[in-house]
Amino acid sequence: MDNIDDDGAHVSRPEHDCEAAGTLEFVATYGAPGVGQAWTCTACGRDWSRVGGTFWPADQGVHILSIEDVK
Repeated sequence: MDNIDDDGAHVSRPEHDCEAAGTLEFVATYGAPGVGQAWTCTACGRDWSRVGGTFWPADQGVHILSIEDVK
């Protein structure tokens, strides 16, 4: 995967499994207590969301509720 640094240059993220590598660091809780958590990989900087006890890449948007989720 590629990422863009502060200077606008493309940099490659290290190849690893963020979850298996034990590199996830807790950032914050969001929503009602126990609903979701934000995590970041300390090795590559990728953002993760923990929803329902499962980690998801934050860019997949699993942590974003839709109208159907709250009806």
